[in-house]
Amino acid sequence: MAMRVTQRTMYSGFVRNMQYTLAQYMESNIQGASQKRVNRPSDDPAGTALILNTRQDIANTKQYQKNVDTATGWLSLADQTLLNVSTTLTKLKGLAEEAATGTMTAENRKQVCFEIRQLFGTLLNLANTEFEGNSIFAGHKINQNAYEEALAVTCQDTGVTGSFNVTGKAANSIVVQIVPGAGQAAGDTVNVQPGTPPTVDGDLNYRWSDDGGTTWNTGTITNGAEAKISMNGVEVSLAEGAYTAADEDQDVKSTGNGTTFYVRPTAVYQGDDGDMPPETDIFGGPAGMTATTSGTFNRNVQVRVDKGANLANPGETLEYSYSTDNGSTWIKASAKPDPATGSVRLLVPGGYMDLETTAPDTNVAAGTQMIIHPKRANLDYEIMEGSYLSVNNVGKDIFGGMYEGKAVYGGDDRNMFEVVGKLIGYCETNNQQGIQECLDALTTAQQNIETQNARIGGLENRLSLAKDFLSFQKIDQEDRLSYTEDIDLTELLNNLARQEMAYNTVLKSSSMIMQLNLTKFI
Repeated sequence: MAMRVTQRTMYSGFVRNMQYTLAQYMESNIQGASQKRVNRPSDDPAGTALILNTRQDIANTKQYQKNVDTATGWLSLADQTLLNVSTTLTKLKGLAEEAATGTMTAENRKQVCFEIRQLFGTLLNLANTEFEGNSIFAGHKINQNAYEEALAVTCQDTGVTGSFNVTGKAANSIVVQIVPGAGQAAGDTVNVQPGTPPTVDGDLNYRWSDDGGTTWNTGTITNGAEAKISMNGVEVSLAEGAYTAADEDQDVKSTGNGTTFYVRPTAVYQGDDGDMPPETDIFGGPAGMTATTSGTFNRNVQVRVDKGANLANPGETLEYSYSTDNGSTWIKASAKPDPATGSVRLLVPGGYMDLETTAPDTNVAAGTQMIIHPKRANLDYEIMEGSYLSVNNVGKDIFGGMYEGKAVYGGDDRNMFEVVGKLIGYCETNNQQGIQECLDALTTAQQNIETQNARIGGLENRLSLAKDFLSFQKIDQEDRLSYTEDIDLTELLNNLARQEMAYNTVLKSSSMIMQLNLTKFI
Protein backbone atom coordinates (compact mmCIF):
# COMPACT_ATOMS: atom_id res chain seq x y z
CA MET A 1 0.00 0.00 0.00
CA ALA A 2 1.47 3.37 -0.99
CA MET A 3 2.18 5.92 1.71
CA ARG A 4 0.16 9.12 1.50
CA VAL A 5 2.45 12.21 1.33
CA THR A 6 0.83 15.42 2.46
CA GLN A 7 1.95 18.97 1.84
CA ARG A 8 2.90 19.24 5.55
CA THR A 9 5.07 16.14 5.27
CA MET A 10 6.84 17.50 2.22
CA TYR A 11 7.38 20.89 3.87
CA SER A 12 8.83 19.32 7.04
CA GLY A 13 11.17 17.19 4.93
CA PHE A 14 12.30 20.16 2.88
CA VAL A 15 13.10 22.20 6.03
CA ARG A 16 14.90 19.25 7.67
CA ASN A 17 17.05 18.64 4.61
CA MET A 18 17.89 22.33 4.26
CA GLN A 19 18.84 22.59 7.96
CA TYR A 20 21.01 19.46 7.73
CA THR A 21 22.95 20.60 4.68
CA LEU A 22 23.21 24.16 6.02
CA ALA A 23 24.54 22.86 9.37
CA GLN A 24 27.26 20.90 7.58
CA TYR A 25 28.08 23.95 5.48
CA MET A 26 28.32 26.17 8.61
CA GLU A 27 30.46 23.57 10.41
CA SER A 28 32.94 23.68 7.56
CA ASN A 29 32.76 27.48 7.68
CA ILE A 30 33.66 27.42 11.41
CA GLN A 31 36.57 25.09 10.72
CA GLY A 32 37.77 27.44 8.01
CA ALA A 33 37.62 30.42 10.36
CA SER A 34 39.40 28.65 13.24
CA GLN A 35 41.67 26.45 11.06
CA LYS A 36 40.85 23.72 13.61
CA ARG A 37 39.25 20.36 12.88
CA VAL A 38 38.16 19.99 16.53
CA ASN A 39 36.43 23.06 17.93
CA ARG A 40 34.34 21.37 20.65
CA PRO A 41 34.61 18.03 22.48
CA SER A 42 31.65 16.60 20.55
CA ASP A 43 33.53 17.02 17.26
CA ASP A 44 35.94 14.21 18.26
CA PRO A 45 35.86 12.99 21.92
CA ALA A 46 38.94 10.78 21.59
CA GLY A 47 40.80 13.49 19.68
CA THR A 48 39.84 16.06 22.32
CA ALA A 49 41.46 13.94 25.06
CA LEU A 50 44.62 13.61 22.96
CA ILE A 51 44.64 17.35 22.26
CA LEU A 52 44.34 18.22 25.97
CA ASN A 53 47.15 15.81 26.90
CA THR A 54 49.40 17.16 24.15
CA ARG A 55 48.71 20.76 25.19
CA GLN A 56 49.71 19.85 28.75
CA ASP A 57 52.89 18.24 27.42
CA ILE A 58 53.69 21.43 25.49
CA ALA A 59 53.03 23.57 28.58
CA ASN A 60 55.38 21.34 30.62
CA THR A 61 58.06 21.58 27.93
CA LYS A 62 57.77 25.38 27.91
CA GLN A 63 58.21 25.39 31.69
CA TYR A 64 61.27 23.14 31.40
CA GLN A 65 62.69 25.56 28.82
CA LYS A 66 62.15 28.46 31.22
CA ASN A 67 63.86 26.45 33.97
CA VAL A 68 66.79 25.72 31.66
CA ASP A 69 67.10 29.43 30.80
CA THR A 70 67.06 30.38 34.48
CA ALA A 71 69.54 27.66 35.41
CA THR A 72 71.78 28.78 32.54
CA GLY A 73 71.76 32.29 33.97
CA TRP A 74 72.82 31.03 37.42
CA LEU A 75 75.58 28.80 36.12
CA SER A 76 76.90 31.23 33.49
CA LEU A 77 77.30 33.89 36.18
CA ALA A 78 79.00 31.39 38.50
CA ASP A 79 81.33 30.37 35.65
CA GLN A 80 82.31 33.97 34.92
CA THR A 81 82.72 34.73 38.62
CA LEU A 82 85.16 31.86 39.15
CA LEU A 83 87.13 32.97 36.09
CA ASN A 84 87.42 36.42 37.70
CA VAL A 85 88.48 34.81 41.00
CA SER A 86 91.22 32.87 39.21
CA THR A 87 92.41 36.06 37.51
CA THR A 88 92.52 37.82 40.89
CA LEU A 89 94.54 34.97 42.40
CA THR A 90 97.03 35.29 39.55
CA LYS A 91 97.50 38.97 40.48
CA LEU A 92 97.92 37.99 44.14
CA LYS A 93 100.61 35.46 43.22
CA GLY A 94 102.53 38.20 41.42
CA LEU A 95 102.30 40.50 44.45
CA ALA A 96 103.30 37.66 46.79
CA GLU A 97 106.37 36.92 44.67
CA GLU A 98 107.30 40.58 44.86
CA ALA A 99 106.81 40.68 48.64
CA ALA A 100 108.82 37.47 49.14
CA THR A 101 111.93 39.07 47.59
CA GLY A 102 114.76 39.39 50.09
CA THR A 103 115.49 43.00 49.12
CA MET A 104 112.03 44.17 50.23
CA THR A 105 111.89 46.19 53.45
CA ALA A 106 109.13 46.04 56.04
CA GLU A 107 107.74 49.29 54.67
CA ASN A 108 107.84 47.92 51.11
CA ARG A 109 105.83 44.87 52.18
CA LYS A 110 103.23 47.05 53.86
CA GLN A 111 102.90 49.03 50.63
CA VAL A 112 102.39 45.82 48.63
CA CYS A 113 99.83 44.71 51.20
CA PHE A 114 97.67 47.78 50.50
CA GLU A 115 96.88 46.28 47.09
CA ILE A 116 96.62 42.74 48.49
CA ARG A 117 93.91 43.93 50.92
CA GLN A 118 91.99 45.48 48.03
CA LEU A 119 92.20 42.22 46.10
CA PHE A 120 91.00 40.39 49.22
CA GLY A 121 87.97 42.70 49.17
CA THR A 122 87.48 41.89 45.47
CA LEU A 123 87.47 38.16 46.27
CA LEU A 124 84.92 38.76 49.02
CA ASN A 125 82.68 40.69 46.60
CA LEU A 126 82.98 37.94 43.99
CA ALA A 127 82.05 35.30 46.57
CA ASN A 128 78.92 37.36 47.34
CA THR A 129 77.83 37.57 43.68
CA GLU A 130 74.05 37.64 43.17
CA PHE A 131 71.79 36.52 40.33
CA GLU A 132 68.49 38.40 40.23
CA GLY A 133 68.98 39.40 43.87
CA ASN A 134 69.88 35.87 45.03
CA SER A 135 73.30 34.90 46.34
CA ILE A 136 74.71 32.14 44.12
CA PHE A 137 77.32 30.83 46.58
CA ALA A 138 75.30 30.71 49.83
CA GLY A 139 73.68 27.31 49.42
CA HIS A 140 69.95 27.48 50.06
CA LYS A 141 70.25 30.79 51.99
CA ILE A 142 70.04 32.79 48.79
CA ASN A 143 68.58 35.89 50.43
CA GLN A 144 71.79 36.83 52.25
CA ASN A 145 75.49 37.25 51.59
CA ALA A 146 77.50 34.07 51.40
CA TYR A 147 80.43 35.63 53.29
CA GLU A 148 81.18 38.30 55.86
CA GLU A 149 84.66 39.64 56.59
CA ALA A 150 86.03 38.77 60.02
CA LEU A 151 89.27 38.08 61.88
CA ALA A 152 91.04 34.77 62.42
CA VAL A 153 94.29 33.57 64.01
CA THR A 154 97.31 31.89 62.43
CA CYS A 155 99.37 29.95 64.97
CA GLN A 156 101.96 27.36 63.94
CA ASP A 157 102.87 26.22 67.46
CA THR A 158 102.06 22.49 67.62
CA GLY A 159 101.62 22.73 71.37
CA VAL A 160 98.46 24.79 70.87
CA THR A 161 95.78 22.25 69.96
CA GLY A 162 92.43 24.04 70.28
CA SER A 163 90.69 26.76 68.28
CA PHE A 164 90.97 30.51 68.75
CA ASN A 165 87.90 32.73 68.84
CA VAL A 166 88.26 36.33 67.65
CA THR A 167 85.79 39.21 67.81
CA GLY A 168 86.08 42.84 66.72
CA LYS A 169 87.69 44.65 63.81
CA ALA A 170 91.23 45.72 63.05
CA ALA A 171 92.65 47.91 60.30
CA ASN A 172 95.99 46.07 60.42
CA SER A 173 97.13 42.59 61.28
CA ILE A 174 98.22 42.06 64.88
CA VAL A 175 101.16 39.89 65.93
CA VAL A 176 101.01 38.40 69.45
CA GLN A 177 103.95 36.73 71.21
CA ILE A 178 104.07 34.90 74.52
CA VAL A 179 106.99 36.24 76.62
CA PRO A 180 108.54 35.33 79.97
CA GLY A 181 107.11 36.97 83.08
CA ALA A 182 108.46 37.27 86.62
CA GLY A 183 110.30 34.08 87.53
CA GLN A 184 109.97 32.71 83.99
CA ALA A 185 112.49 32.17 81.19
CA ALA A 186 112.35 31.67 77.47
CA GLY A 187 111.06 28.15 76.74
CA ASP A 188 108.86 27.94 79.84
CA THR A 189 105.25 26.91 79.15
CA VAL A 190 101.88 27.93 80.58
CA ASN A 191 98.83 25.78 79.88
CA VAL A 192 95.44 27.06 78.81
CA GLN A 193 92.98 24.65 80.39
CA PRO A 194 89.76 23.56 78.65
CA GLY A 195 86.48 24.82 80.02
CA THR A 196 83.75 27.38 79.48
CA PRO A 197 85.56 29.68 79.31
CA PRO A 198 89.14 28.30 79.10
CA THR A 199 91.45 29.51 81.89
CA VAL A 200 95.22 29.82 82.29
CA ASP A 201 97.19 27.55 84.62
CA GLY A 202 99.77 30.08 85.78
CA ASP A 203 100.55 33.67 84.78
CA LEU A 204 100.57 34.09 80.99
CA ASN A 205 102.57 37.11 79.80
CA TYR A 206 102.32 38.40 76.26
CA ARG A 207 103.12 41.33 74.01
CA TRP A 208 101.33 42.47 70.87
CA SER A 209 101.92 44.89 68.00
CA ASP A 210 99.61 46.24 65.30
CA ASP A 211 102.38 47.98 63.34
CA GLY A 212 104.44 44.96 62.32
CA GLY A 213 106.57 44.83 65.47
CA THR A 214 107.79 48.42 65.45
CA THR A 215 106.13 49.13 68.80
CA TRP A 216 104.82 46.68 71.39
CA ASN A 217 102.15 46.59 74.06
CA THR A 218 102.40 44.16 76.96
CA GLY A 219 99.91 42.39 79.19
CA THR A 220 99.40 39.51 81.62
CA ILE A 221 96.61 36.99 82.15
CA THR A 222 96.86 36.04 85.81
CA ASN A 223 96.68 32.47 87.09
CA GLY A 224 93.15 31.06 86.93
CA ALA A 225 91.73 33.96 84.90
CA GLU A 226 89.85 33.63 81.62
CA ALA A 227 92.27 33.08 78.73
CA LYS A 228 91.37 36.20 76.75
CA ILE A 229 93.44 39.05 75.31
CA SER A 230 92.00 42.49 74.48
CA MET A 231 93.81 44.65 71.89
CA ASN A 232 92.30 47.95 70.68
CA GLY A 233 88.78 46.61 70.29
CA VAL A 234 89.86 43.10 69.26
CA GLU A 235 89.34 40.23 71.69
CA VAL A 236 91.05 36.86 71.27
CA SER A 237 89.94 33.88 73.33
CA LEU A 238 92.99 31.64 73.45
CA ALA A 239 92.86 28.06 72.27
CA GLU A 240 93.61 25.17 74.60
CA GLY A 241 97.20 23.92 74.79
CA ALA A 242 100.67 24.75 76.03
CA TYR A 243 101.99 28.28 75.32
CA THR A 244 105.78 28.67 75.24
CA ALA A 245 107.57 31.87 76.20
CA ALA A 246 109.74 33.30 73.41
CA ASP A 247 113.19 34.85 73.57
CA GLU A 248 112.45 38.54 73.12
CA ASP A 249 115.96 39.18 71.87
CA GLN A 250 115.32 37.06 68.79
CA ASP A 251 113.43 38.15 65.72
CA VAL A 252 109.71 37.84 66.30
CA LYS A 253 109.49 35.86 63.07
CA SER A 254 112.12 33.28 64.06
CA THR A 255 110.82 29.75 63.57
CA GLY A 256 110.48 27.85 66.83
CA ASN A 257 110.95 30.92 69.02
CA GLY A 258 108.08 30.43 71.45
CA THR A 259 104.40 30.82 70.70
CA THR A 260 103.68 33.55 68.16
CA PHE A 261 100.35 34.02 66.42
CA TYR A 262 98.88 36.49 63.97
CA VAL A 263 95.41 38.06 64.02
CA ARG A 264 94.59 38.73 60.39
CA PRO A 265 91.54 38.97 58.08
CA THR A 266 89.44 36.05 56.88
CA ALA A 267 85.91 35.45 55.59
CA VAL A 268 83.17 33.62 57.49
CA TYR A 269 80.73 31.52 55.48
CA GLN A 270 77.08 32.44 56.23
CA GLY A 271 75.29 29.96 53.97
CA ASP A 272 74.31 26.33 54.47
CA ASP A 273 76.37 23.23 54.34
CA GLY A 274 75.66 20.76 51.54
CA ASP A 275 77.21 17.98 53.66
CA MET A 276 74.47 17.94 56.26
CA PRO A 277 72.28 14.82 56.26
CA PRO A 278 68.64 14.78 55.14
CA GLU A 279 66.06 15.65 57.77
CA THR A 280 63.18 13.32 58.68
CA ASP A 281 59.86 14.25 60.29
CA ILE A 282 57.90 11.53 62.13
CA PHE A 283 54.13 11.54 62.55
CA GLY A 284 52.88 8.89 64.93
CA GLY A 285 54.80 5.83 66.06
CA PRO A 286 55.81 4.76 69.58
CA ALA A 287 57.35 7.17 72.04
CA GLY A 288 61.10 7.42 71.57
CA MET A 289 61.13 6.12 67.99
CA THR A 290 63.87 7.71 65.89
CA ALA A 291 64.48 7.81 62.14
CA THR A 292 67.97 8.13 60.63
CA THR A 293 68.14 8.72 56.88
CA SER A 294 71.10 8.28 54.55
CA GLY A 295 71.37 8.88 50.82
CA THR A 296 71.01 11.58 48.19
CA PHE A 297 67.53 13.02 47.77
CA ASN A 298 66.46 15.77 45.38
CA ARG A 299 62.85 15.92 46.54
CA ASN A 300 60.69 15.03 49.54
CA VAL A 301 59.97 11.34 50.06
CA GLN A 302 56.85 10.37 52.02
CA VAL A 303 56.79 7.01 53.80
CA ARG A 304 53.77 5.41 55.51
CA VAL A 305 53.38 2.15 57.41
CA ASP A 306 50.62 0.02 55.85
CA LYS A 307 50.98 -3.02 58.11
CA GLY A 308 52.62 -2.50 61.48
CA ALA A 309 55.12 -4.74 63.21
CA ASN A 310 56.73 -5.20 66.61
CA LEU A 311 60.40 -4.54 65.91
CA ALA A 312 61.42 -6.68 68.87
CA ASN A 313 59.66 -9.81 67.60
CA PRO A 314 61.51 -12.10 65.18
CA GLY A 315 59.77 -13.16 62.02
CA GLU A 316 57.44 -10.18 61.68
CA THR A 317 57.29 -8.14 58.48
CA LEU A 318 56.65 -4.41 58.29
CA GLU A 319 54.82 -3.40 55.13
CA TYR A 320 55.13 0.20 53.95
CA SER A 321 54.63 2.47 50.93
CA TYR A 322 56.59 5.47 49.70
CA SER A 323 55.74 8.40 47.45
CA THR A 324 57.96 10.90 45.64
CA ASP A 325 55.12 13.02 44.20
CA ASN A 326 53.48 14.35 47.36
CA GLY A 327 51.20 11.37 47.79
CA SER A 328 49.75 11.18 44.26
CA THR A 329 51.15 7.68 43.72
CA TRP A 330 52.45 5.14 46.23
CA ILE A 331 54.80 2.19 45.76
CA LYS A 332 54.55 -0.74 48.17
CA ALA A 333 57.50 -2.44 49.84
CA SER A 334 58.31 -4.50 52.91
CA ALA A 335 61.16 -5.00 55.36
CA LYS A 336 62.19 -7.44 58.09
CA PRO A 337 62.96 -5.87 61.50
CA ASP A 338 66.11 -6.71 63.45
CA PRO A 339 64.88 -7.80 66.91
CA ALA A 340 68.39 -7.58 68.37
CA THR A 341 68.53 -3.83 67.82
CA GLY A 342 64.82 -3.02 67.70
CA SER A 343 65.26 -1.40 64.30
CA VAL A 344 64.20 -1.84 60.68
CA ARG A 345 65.72 -0.48 57.45
CA LEU A 346 63.27 0.88 54.87
CA LEU A 347 64.64 1.23 51.33
CA VAL A 348 63.40 4.33 49.46
CA PRO A 349 64.47 6.08 46.21
CA GLY A 350 67.84 7.74 46.81
CA GLY A 351 68.79 5.87 49.97
CA TYR A 352 67.31 4.29 53.06
CA MET A 353 65.71 5.11 56.41
CA ASP A 354 66.50 3.29 59.69
CA LEU A 355 63.63 3.24 62.18
CA GLU A 356 64.67 2.40 65.74
CA THR A 357 62.49 1.85 68.81
CA THR A 358 63.32 1.38 72.48
CA ALA A 359 61.71 -0.96 74.97
CA PRO A 360 59.10 -1.31 76.25
CA ASP A 361 57.22 0.27 73.32
CA THR A 362 58.63 -1.35 70.16
CA ASN A 363 55.44 -1.67 68.14
CA VAL A 364 55.21 0.49 65.00
CA ALA A 365 51.52 0.69 64.12
CA ALA A 366 49.92 1.05 60.70
CA GLY A 367 49.35 4.70 59.80
CA THR A 368 52.72 5.92 61.10
CA GLN A 369 54.21 8.34 58.57
CA MET A 370 57.60 9.87 57.90
CA ILE A 371 58.72 12.62 55.50
CA ILE A 372 62.33 12.79 54.28
CA HIS A 373 63.51 16.30 53.42
CA PRO A 374 66.54 16.59 51.10
CA LYS A 375 69.69 18.57 51.81
CA ARG A 376 68.64 22.17 52.23
CA ALA A 377 71.66 23.51 50.36
CA ASN A 378 70.38 22.27 46.99
CA LEU A 379 68.30 24.66 44.88
CA ASP A 380 67.06 22.37 42.12
CA TYR A 381 65.38 23.17 38.81
CA GLU A 382 63.50 20.47 36.91
CA ILE A 383 65.02 20.65 33.42
CA MET A 384 63.23 17.57 32.07
CA GLU A 385 60.58 15.32 33.52
CA GLY A 386 62.06 13.78 36.67
CA SER A 387 65.50 15.27 35.98
CA TYR A 388 66.73 17.98 38.35
CA LEU A 389 69.82 20.17 38.33
CA SER A 390 71.17 22.17 41.27
CA VAL A 391 72.11 25.72 40.27
CA ASN A 392 73.37 27.17 43.54
CA ASN A 393 76.71 26.44 45.16
CA VAL A 394 78.00 25.85 48.68
CA GLY A 395 80.59 28.63 48.82
CA LYS A 396 82.69 27.13 51.59
CA ASP A 397 83.50 24.16 49.36
CA ILE A 398 84.78 26.56 46.70
CA PHE A 399 86.36 29.51 48.51
CA GLY A 400 86.96 28.07 51.97
CA GLY A 401 87.00 30.57 54.83
CA MET A 402 85.71 29.90 58.33
CA TYR A 403 82.54 27.91 59.06
CA GLU A 404 81.06 27.23 62.50
CA GLY A 405 84.24 28.44 64.18
CA LYS A 406 86.61 26.25 62.20
CA ALA A 407 88.67 26.66 59.05
CA VAL A 408 87.16 24.85 56.05
CA TYR A 409 89.27 21.94 54.70
CA GLY A 410 91.06 21.93 58.04
CA GLY A 411 92.74 25.16 56.96
CA ASP A 412 94.78 23.47 54.22
CA ASP A 413 95.91 25.26 51.06
CA ARG A 414 92.58 24.76 49.22
CA ASN A 415 91.09 27.33 51.60
CA MET A 416 91.44 30.47 49.48
CA PHE A 417 90.28 33.02 52.05
CA GLU A 418 92.55 31.58 54.73
CA VAL A 419 95.56 31.56 52.40
CA VAL A 420 95.02 35.18 51.36
CA GLY A 421 94.31 36.17 54.97
CA LYS A 422 97.60 34.63 56.07
CA LEU A 423 99.40 36.42 53.24
CA ILE A 424 98.04 39.75 54.50
CA GLY A 425 99.11 38.91 58.05
CA TYR A 426 102.64 37.96 56.99
CA CYS A 427 103.05 41.01 54.73
CA GLU A 428 101.90 43.46 57.40
CA THR A 429 104.20 41.87 59.99
CA ASN A 430 107.20 41.64 57.62
CA ASN A 431 107.35 37.81 57.76
CA GLN A 432 109.27 36.86 54.60
CA GLN A 433 109.25 33.12 55.37
CA GLY A 434 105.47 33.13 55.83
CA ILE A 435 105.01 35.01 52.52
CA GLN A 436 107.10 32.41 50.71
CA GLU A 437 104.91 29.64 52.19
CA CYS A 438 101.83 31.42 50.86
CA LEU A 439 103.14 31.34 47.30
CA ASP A 440 102.68 27.58 46.87
CA ALA A 441 99.45 27.75 48.85
CA LEU A 442 98.02 30.31 46.40
CA THR A 443 98.71 27.91 43.52
CA THR A 444 96.81 25.13 45.30
CA ALA A 445 93.91 27.46 46.08
CA GLN A 446 93.76 28.54 42.44
CA GLN A 447 93.77 24.92 41.26
CA ASN A 448 90.80 24.22 43.54
CA ILE A 449 88.93 27.19 42.03
CA GLU A 450 89.65 25.91 38.52
CA THR A 451 88.44 22.42 39.49
CA GLN A 452 85.18 23.90 40.79
CA ASN A 453 84.87 25.93 37.59
CA ALA A 454 85.26 22.76 35.53
CA ARG A 455 82.41 21.19 37.53
CA ILE A 456 80.17 24.15 36.73
CA GLY A 457 81.21 23.94 33.08
CA GLY A 458 80.02 20.33 33.02
CA LEU A 459 76.63 21.42 34.35
CA GLU A 460 76.44 24.09 31.66
CA ASN A 461 77.09 21.44 29.00
CA ARG A 462 74.28 19.36 30.44
CA LEU A 463 71.96 22.36 30.25
CA SER A 464 72.96 23.00 26.63
CA LEU A 465 72.07 19.42 25.68
CA ALA A 466 68.79 19.67 27.60
CA LYS A 467 67.95 22.91 25.79
CA ASP A 468 68.50 21.28 22.38
CA PHE A 469 66.45 18.24 23.35
CA LEU A 470 63.57 20.37 24.62
CA SER A 471 63.53 22.37 21.37
CA PHE A 472 63.17 19.18 19.31
CA GLN A 473 60.64 17.79 21.77
CA LYS A 474 58.49 20.93 21.55
CA ILE A 475 58.51 20.79 17.73
CA ASP A 476 57.44 17.13 17.85
CA GLN A 477 54.65 17.89 20.32
CA GLU A 478 53.38 20.80 18.24
CA ASP A 479 53.41 18.60 15.13
CA ARG A 480 51.36 15.95 16.95
CA LEU A 481 48.92 18.60 18.17
CA SER A 482 48.58 20.03 14.67
CA TYR A 483 47.99 16.58 13.17
CA THR A 484 45.14 15.94 15.65
CA GLU A 485 43.64 19.42 15.92
CA ASP A 486 44.28 21.38 12.73
CA ILE A 487 42.17 21.17 9.57
CA ASP A 488 43.46 19.96 6.21
CA LEU A 489 42.93 23.09 4.09
CA THR A 490 42.66 21.21 0.79
CA GLU A 491 40.12 18.82 2.21
CA LEU A 492 38.21 21.73 3.76
CA LEU A 493 37.96 23.58 0.41
CA ASN A 494 36.65 20.44 -1.27
CA ASN A 495 34.10 19.96 1.50
CA LEU A 496 32.95 23.59 1.22
CA ALA A 497 32.44 23.27 -2.57
CA ARG A 498 30.57 19.99 -2.19
CA GLN A 499 28.42 21.27 0.69
CA GLU A 500 27.60 24.48 -1.19
CA MET A 501 26.47 22.42 -4.19
CA ALA A 502 24.42 20.14 -1.91
CA TYR A 503 22.71 23.08 -0.27
CA ASN A 504 21.90 24.71 -3.63
CA THR A 505 20.57 21.38 -4.87
CA VAL A 506 18.28 21.04 -1.86
CA LEU A 507 16.99 24.58 -2.31
CA LYS A 508 16.36 24.13 -6.04
CA SER A 509 14.75 20.71 -5.77
CA SER A 510 12.56 21.86 -2.87
CA SER A 511 11.42 24.88 -4.83
CA MET A 512 10.53 22.75 -7.87
CA ILE A 513 8.64 20.12 -5.85
CA MET A 514 6.70 22.71 -3.85
CA GLN A 515 5.32 24.13 -7.11
CA LEU A 516 3.78 20.73 -7.97
CA ASN A 517 0.29 20.68 -6.33
CA LEU A 518 -3.38 20.06 -7.37
CA THR A 519 -4.10 23.75 -7.93
CA LYS A 520 -1.94 23.57 -11.05
CA PHE A 521 -4.32 21.05 -12.63
CA ILE A 522 -7.76 22.42 -11.57
